[in-house]
Order: sequence, then structure tokens, then C-alpha cells
Amino acid sequence: MPGVTVLVKGTTTGVSTNSDGTFTLTAPTTATTLTFSSVGFLTLEQPIRDGSITVGLAPDSKQLSEVVVTGYGQQSKALVTGAIASIDAKQFEDQPVAGIDQVLQGRAAGVQVSASSGTPGGGIAVRIRGNNSISASSDPLYVIDGVPINTGSYSNIAVGNQQLNALSDINPNDIASIQVLKDAAAAAIYGSRAANGVVLVTTKRGQTGKTKISLDVYQGVQQRIKQLDVLNGQEAQDLINEARTNVGLAPRYVAANPTSTQALFTGASTNWQDEVFRTAKIGNYTLTASGGDARTRFLISGTYFDQEGIVKGSDFQRGSVRINVDNKISDRARIGLNLTGSRSLNNRIQNDNNIYGVLSSAILLGTQTPIYNADGTFARDPYSSVENPLAAASLPLQQARNNRVIGNVFAELDILKDLRFRTSLGADYLNLKEDRFVPSTLLQGAGSNGLGNANSRYDISWLTENTLTYNKSFGDHNLTMLLGQSAQKSVQEGITTTVSGFATNKITRLAAGSVRTEASSDGTLWTLLSYFARANYDYKGRYILAASVRRDGSSRFGVDNKWGYFPAVSGSWRISEESFFPKTAISELKLRAGYGQTGNFEIGNFASRNLYGVGAGNLANYNQISGLVPTQIGVNDLSWEKQHEINVGIDLGFVNNRILLSANAFRRESNDLLLNRPLPLTSGFLSVTQNVGALENKGLEFELTTQNFTKDNFTWTTNANISFIRNEVTKLVNNAPFLSGFANQVRVGHSLGSFYGYVVDRIYQTQGEITADTEAARARTGRATAVYQQGSAPGDIRFKDLNNDGVITGDDQKIIGTAQPKFFGGLNNQFSFKGFDLGFFFQFQYGNEIYNNTRAFAEGMNAQFGQLASTRERWTAANPSTTFPRAAWGDPNNNRRTSDRFLEDGSYARLKTLTLGYNLPAGATRVLHLQNARVYVSGQNLLTFTNYSGLDPEINTFSGSNTSLGTDFLTFPQARTVQVGVNLGI
Repeated sequence: MPGVTVLVKGTTTGVSTNSDGTFTLTAPTTATTLTFSSVGFLTLEQPIRDGSITVGLAPDSKQLSEVVVTGYGQQSKALVTGAIASIDAKQFEDQPVAGIDQVLQGRAAGVQVSASSGTPGGGIAVRIRGNNSISASSDPLYVIDGVPINTGSYSNIAVGNQQLNALSDINPNDIASIQVLKDAAAAAIYGSRAANGVVLVTTKRGQTGKTKISLDVYQGVQQRIKQLDVLNGQEAQDLINEARTNVGLAPRYVAANPTSTQALFTGASTNWQDEVFRTAKIGNYTLTASGGDARTRFLISGTYFDQEGIVKGSDFQRGSVRINVDNKISDRARIGLNLTGSRSLNNRIQNDNNIYGVLSSAILLGTQTPIYNADGTFARDPYSSVENPLAAASLPLQQARNNRVIGNVFAELDILKDLRFRTSLGADYLNLKEDRFVPSTLLQGAGSNGLGNANSRYDISWLTENTLTYNKSFGDHNLTMLLGQSAQKSVQEGITTTVSGFATNKITRLAAGSVRTEASSDGTLWTLLSYFARANYDYKGRYILAASVRRDGSSRFGVDNKWGYFPAVSGSWRISEESFFPKTAISELKLRAGYGQTGNFEIGNFASRNLYGVGAGNLANYNQISGLVPTQIGVNDLSWEKQHEINVGIDLGFVNNRILLSANAFRRESNDLLLNRPLPLTSGFLSVTQNVGALENKGLEFELTTQNFTKDNFTWTTNANISFIRNEVTKLVNNAPFLSGFANQVRVGHSLGSFYGYVVDRIYQTQGEITADTEAARARTGRATAVYQQGSAPGDIRFKDLNNDGVITGDDQKIIGTAQPKFFGGLNNQFSFKGFDLGFFFQFQYGNEIYNNTRAFAEGMNAQFGQLASTRERWTAANPSTTFPRAAWGDPNNNRRTSDRFLEDGSYARLKTLTLGYNLPAGATRVLHLQNARVYVSGQNLLTFTNYSGLDPEINTFSGSNTSLGTDFLTFPQARTVQVGVNLGI
């Protein structure tokens, strides 16, 4: 235990224990007793004797004993004044998890985690207390064992336009704990990078004692959770014929005198989802060795993770090694190493939101198309540009290989018994190599006789930090002070080459291509120099104050704003420690409040500079002579996006803290957000980036932990959390709204992710209704040519005239919903009975909507695309009582326009994990020469309760976007997984 106060009884002579719990104290010859005290533990007295002694402290049930990691230090949870969510490895170590996102999801109040898709190794979105920016990143800062890792470099690298997951290189088996610094008072110590919160990941370390070897293995299978019901082959042909004849065109599929093209479709009925989905394997294998003596402790682990995707053609493998070493040079000096290295291989399929993707083509290619031609080649619909799904899964090459090393070395020196110096040197190195080849046998590569692309990129970030920590107790007064300096530099370089004109599809190297269509290189860098300070004070663990300030200087800021200051102050009062507090069932009562300022420096490396474009692409004349062309206006006062946040909270404990309740209320104002201000064309530029916009997030968070039963051989504990967060745009450029994605609009007074479109009224039943509307439009507008709605016929949708001007125009659109949930959270229960353990974890959100853009195509009934079975309910003269419009080739009424027709309730509750395990009894493990052995079976995404009609309510097409939220367009869904595993200790 670090930071334990060791005093000679009756004096102020003493020391604090080191980070590994060790201490050295020279006591007066007259002294007889030592006292050991630490917040959250009972004070212990121990007789003095010469030599080495080992002391253990018992937890004080009247206090919160958990120790949490904070920025550049750690602290008893009882003394925390900010809003910090803590996730211990015990909450997930018995459950197979593939990444940090699965660890965070649903386990921390105010932290919303969503997967953009279910593709292996795919991107995720982590939002702490909502979206905090419009155009800059809203991702939190991730710090692994003190090293802030790079995530921005990944967001710009894509295979088939799909984002890569910056956290997929981190092995969750190595994690000891995760702390999420949610409010500005807790996060301001990280200054200009803390606006979106900070996630601190601490990895496991070796413990003194006999070397322990553990083996953790699981294997499992993954399956689709759901598939969309589609028309069969005959129904698909009938609908296309109907859509064409409804607008006066000839039918396409005629039984009499079939042509060779018609013969292709005779009797075909292919459910393409059955062809591209598969039962996929998943496995993880981890071997760990740890131990040490009084001087050196170590932990070495190796892991191999292998996952197939449930859509053919996709898979992900990762191998990683971790080495953590702590060495005590002397009683005053210590050194250590944290190092992880990983290599991952990701075979990805074409992005699934276009007509060339595997899953997208499986939905958009009609079932009337067979899989193969008579000669065995892949069949295609001659009337469609949609690719054959199996061809899209098996023929192209899209592979990403990533090598990554994250680590640091550090040294600590006790200058005085109360003053400690620490220095560290860290690095985050990644090297990504992507290869892509689209053969000429695919539609996408046919026009260029094959298309190849190679992208090689590396990003290395260096970090050096130095801190001084002063820890002193003056009787009942405890003071900790921190001074620090940090310098970081990140350099990225890349080369991209694109080649076409391949003589054969058998050779995919770029040298086999004859036409170099692109060859470019790029490089960029940023630097950050920081100074920071913090002071923590408490009196008897009862009155607690904390204050911090950070000064950041960044190469990204404008010349007039090179330095930023980020102060914070917070305090708490543990009322339950007062003498007047009654001895009741309430064992803990603490009030907290804090205020802080943070920043978001993800503004682009050169956003403040005058930039010039070079090369032939920036034409100096029509002959493509290379030259320099101004491309960006510099902004000298451009600065980081700023946030001001107030947080108040209360922590309650009941029945000796068997029931713990924590609640937070916050208000966060994000100002000076980066937006593009339009410029007159006479300036030579379209826009300039300035600090213009503003947002507000406010909300309530509740966390509950209960020890329901702790008697005999049976225990039951529950962790639950729920969050209510409201987001509002408060300022834009001239407060002018703008569109984003397929259906989103950013508008002052509404939340990010708001949907904007038309409102459906009803289905036209007769021509008389249409004529009446048209006459009314002409009368109201006074124009002889006025028409209420262009192209309408019986069976078309009548949209509402919201501004009552008698015609349907773009002005009749409004905010029709939002992707922001009213609340979200998680519920985790853990049971144990004798050797058995059972855990189940639910994750949920309510009140959000999803714009199902898949339906706009698969229920459009206007083109050659495959259609969902729901179109059987379409309007016809024989079926007028329906909410579905008619089939109409070309959609003359634009029934597919963005409207609430495709807006659905996105609420869901999901059984995220269910695990049943059994620990072999001691007698059996002794026979097997094992320290421990556990077998288990686990499931993920086993049950989903939702009204959403799509494949998965937990996905978003536009990964990483702050403004294009809640849209589902032909996106790779998550899988249902069942795994069997074993944990062995040797």
C-alpha cells in the first residue's frame, strides 16, 4: 500500500510508504511503538523491533477504502473530490472481453460507448458526458500507465473507407483497473487535452512472492443476431414489373418468349444474407508469469487473439506481449519499466454503406439473381450496378497490418522522507501497412483493369515527464503537493500509391500495374510543452480541498495564443465523520463540488497557419505545370476549444457501506468551437476556420453498488448506473443551421444528432384528393402553376405543409427526432455459491431514434434494388388501407425523401454478457498440481429487447462523427457469441 503514514507513537517523526508499500524508519532509542494509518483503513499500532517487519492494515468498514488512480498520482476514494468512475479488473476478469470498449460499455455512469459496426477490429465511439465538439474530436484522452496514446492518426487511415480502432492494440487481459476522469475538476490536470474526459488505464504488476504462472484460454463461435426478411425471387420480379407499369413503362420480366437475359432469372430465388453470413470462430490465449522478491517484481504476459467476422471475408488477429518490471535499487531509489508490443492483422471487407460492399450488396441485390452463371462465374444482375455479394467477399484483397509499441521507463528518488522525485520517458510507436487490390472481375475494378493501393504510415510520439511530490502530515492535517513538467512530440509520415491496369489478377503487387494514378507522401508533427501543479489537503479525512492548474503550449495554436491556462478547484465534506452525525444506518455521507476549465486541442496540426498547395494538382495553368497555390488563410488568434464545467455530487453509504450510492449533477459549457466561416468568393477562399461555435451539456448520473448477501457460501453483489444527459447547440456561425450525413441537421436550440426532414401525413387514395390539394395550393399562392406536391398519384405519400403556404417545398421540413437518448446505463450482477459463480450484465439506452436509411433503399420500390418483405404491404388498388406507398419506378413523388417515414425508436436493452463458472475444489487442484482451476461458459449479446427493425440498434454508419449520429445504412451488425474457457494457475 502506498502513502501509508508511519509514525513513532506520540511524535511527528515518521515517513510515508513508497509506491510498493515499503518504508525505512530510524526511530529514537526511547521509542517503543509505531502507528500505521491510512484513509479507508483501521489505524494499527505495532511494537518497534530491529530488522524487517511486515504489517497488514484492515479495511475500515466506515470508510470508502478503494484507492483510485488520478492524474499523476493516486488517492483514496474517500478523499476524491471530483467525478471519477472506477472499473476494477474484478468486474470483468471472469468474462471474456475483446477490447477496452467492452470493458467501458455500460459500467461507468456518464460514459456512452457505441460500436460503429460489428466488423472485427472496427472503430468505436466513447463519449464522456456527451458530444463536446462539433468539428473537432470528441474522443477522450487515453493514458496507458502514464503514456498518453495517439488515436488521431488512426482516424485518418482507412481500408475501404472504414475507420480502424485505435484501442484494438490494447490487450484487456493486461488491465488492472480503469479510471475515468469525467468532470473538469478531475481532468484539468491534463489541460488542453481533457475537454472530452480522460481514461486512465493501469496494467497489472508483479507481486512479491513465488512465481505464479497462469493460463487463460477461451474459444467460441459467433452468429448473426438477426437477419432482414426479404422478398423471394418471384416477388422481386413482380414488384419491379409493377413499379414500372405504375409509371407507364414496360414490364421488365415477361414469361412469354423469354430472352437470354430473362432466362437467367427463371426460378432464381437467392437469399443473399444466408450466403454472406456465417458461423465464425473466436479465440483468445493468454499466458502470464509474475512474481519477485523484496527488490525486484515482474510480470510478463503473452496473448494471441483470433476472431473471424460473421460476414465472410472479414477477420482480425492480434498477438501482444507485456513486460512490467519494478526494481528497488535502494531504500530511497526505484526504477521500473512498462512495455507492451503488439502486431495485428486485419482482413477487412469493403465498406458496407455502398453498392460494392458485402453486406450492403447482400441487401441491395435482388433475390431474383442467382449466385453463379452456367459457366461457374459469379452472376450479376444486368440491370443493376450492385456487386455480387459473394464476389465482393472473396475476390478483393483488403488487409491492414499494424505493429505497435507503447511503454515507458521511470525512476523515483526519495530526496527527503516527504519529498519524492519521479522522471519518466515514454513512447507510443505504431507502423501501419495497408494493401488493397480490386480485381478486374469485380464491377469496381473492371473499368481500370484492376485497381491496387498501398498505404504505409508510421506515427511515433515521445513523452518526457518530471514530477516532484511532497506528502506531509501535521497531526490531523494532511497535505500532498505536486509540481510537474511534461514535453511531448508526435511525428507522422506516410506514403500512398495507387496503380491500375493490371495484366492479370493473379499478381496483386503494384509493380504488376501499368498506370500509376497516384503516388504521394506526406508528413506532419505536433509538439506540446506543459507545466502543472496540484495541491490536496484534508483534515482528519473530513474536510477535503483540491486545486490544480496546468499551462500548455502547443504548436497547433495560433501565434497569438501559444499558451493556455487550465485551473480547477474542488472540495468535499464528509459529514458522516463529524461528531454530531448520528449513528444510524447511514455509514457514509459526503458532499462534493468542483469547477474546472479544460481544452480540446484536436484542431489540426496546421489549422492556424497560412498554407500553400504544391504539385501539378494545384494548377498554375491549363498545362498542369506544378506550382504553389494558397489553400488556407492563417488565423493568428486560433486557439483550443474551451470548456467550463461545474459538478456537484453526493456519496452515500448505508449499513456499513454494504450499499453505496453516488450521484453527480453537472453543467458543461463548450465555447470557441471550431467552425468554418464562409468568405466572399472575391477573397479567393471559400471559408476560414475560427473559434465560433458553442455547446452545452448538462446531466445527472447515478451509480449504485450493493452487497446483497455475504453470508455462508453465498454472495450476491450488484452494480448499476444510469445517466440522463441533455445536449444543446447554443451558437453557430451567424446561427445558421447546416446539414450533416443523410438526415442530421445542426441547429441552435437543438441537440447534436437531430434529424431534419419532412413529416408524413397519409397516403393519397384518389386522384380527387390530389386535385383538391392542387387547387387549394393555387388559390392560396395566387399562382396558376402552383402544385401542392409534384408527381403525386394515388398511392403516393402526402407530406404535411408545415408553413401553410399551400405547396410542399424545402421549407416544410423540421426537426423530427434526435439520436440522443433520454437515458442510458448498465446493470451488473455477480453471484457465487461454493465453487460456482454466475454473472450477467445488461446494457441499455432509451429515448433515442435511428434514421434507418437502409429502408430508404430496401423499401424504396423505385429501382432495381432488392426489397424487404415489408413491401408486400405496399399500396395497391386492392390494398388501400396501408401506410406503405405504391411502387413507382423513378419515384416521381419522391416518397423516399428524408422524412419521419424512416425514423424509428432506437431504444434497446441487451444482455451484454452472461457467464457461468466453476472453480475446482482444492483437493482436485492439488492432484492436478495446480494452484487454481476454473472452467466457464459465457455468452455475449445473447438477448436484445428492441422495437428497431434493423439488424442492430447499437450501430452507427458515421463512426467518430459528432454531427451525423444515429444513422443505420447497410452497416455490419454485432454478433451473438458463445464461448467456453478455462483459467489455470500454476
